[in-house]
Amino acid sequence: MKCRVPKINLQNMLAKVQGFTERKSTLPILSHVLLETEEGSMRIKATDLHTSIQVSTECTVEAPGSCAINAKSFYDVIRELPEEELLIWTEEYTRAHIKAGNKHVKLNIMDPEEYPTIEFASLDTGFSIPVDIMKPMIERTIFSTPPVSESDSKYTLNGALLVTREEKPKNTFIEMVTTDSRRLSLARYRIPGKHDMGEGIIVPRKGLQELKRLMDGKDEGAGMMLAKESLLYVSKDTTATVRLIDGKFPDYRSIVAAEAYPLVTRINAQELLGMLKVCTAMVSEMASCVKFSFTKNKTGIYANNPEQGEVDTSIDSQHEGEDVEITFNPRYFMDCLAFIEGEAEIRLKGPQGPCMITDSGKTDCRWVIMPMRF
Repeated sequence: MKCRVPKINLQNMLAKVQGFTERKSTLPILSHVLLETEEGSMRIKATDLHTSIQVSTECTVEAPGSCAINAKSFYDVIRELPEEELLIWTEEYTRAHIKAGNKHVKLNIMDPEEYPTIEFASLDTGFSIPVDIMKPMIERTIFSTPPVSESDSKYTLNGALLVTREEKPKNTFIEMVTTDSRRLSLARYRIPGKHDMGEGIIVPRKGLQELKRLMDGKDEGAGMMLAKESLLYVSKDTTATVRLIDGKFPDYRSIVAAEAYPLVTRINAQELLGMLKVCTAMVSEMASCVKFSFTKNKTGIYANNPEQGEVDTSIDSQHEGEDVEITFNPRYFMDCLAFIEGEAEIRLKGPQGPCMITDSGKTDCRWVIMPMRF
């Protein structure tokens, strides 16, 4: 293999694929990318067996070929080379040579035949999901998937449920739902046409993270496609796929029903968010809790740290129903309040049950948070 490619093109390609490799795997080949060249083009492929990506660019190919090369080392080297055309060639399955001006680097490579086969679903089947819908759904829900330390015990929760629902004639909504059993997030958007996804699909957390990162790049002609067993991202020069989780997501409909929360407080979301940021600066990670007092015209906020001091303040609000004192993790509130610009609606069951936060007057996003008990 021997080719010439602009440094910036190769660097951007390698930046895209880093998250699709697996550095901690017992299979060393999964920490590598597959570099392929053929007439006029270069492709880089990466996979961790659950998520896969292929990125391509134009280049000058003097001798076609392929090799498997460590993704991180390759990226780190290319990033530090001068901004000019790179000359890349390989010795037979032993080393790759990278030359930029008078700079010459050699990297060990592996046999490309050992690299896992990467297959992408047909783009002619399934249905498309607009990026401007998929991206905000991920942003508004991904934070309530379980952390990596809990992912083994909560396998089917380690991702997001994606499902369509019909409401009223000709109204179809797509919903994304996540939960770690301490909180639940739901984001929904109207989509054109009629799509039946049955009980829905579950997209793994890592796949969501990588898809969002690709969408943040605003590639030309980018779109999302739902196939039978995978979710795909497709743009002019990039194709990425995420294998879905096989399992059943918990029934959540009764948890997000507004009628289950008879006590309602309306409050300025950004003012509350600002005070909770003050509280989190005061409380410790081990005892991250804030006491809320919901009364007719005020919402009281109290946080205490014996080593630093306390926060005791109130914010004007409108409360319907009996007065309630209840304790929550403030960071859970902050995650969802960040997406509400005007008035937030906090719905409560009572002093012991969960609360549900919505954007007042809208129902496209709902967040349910369990109280803290001692």
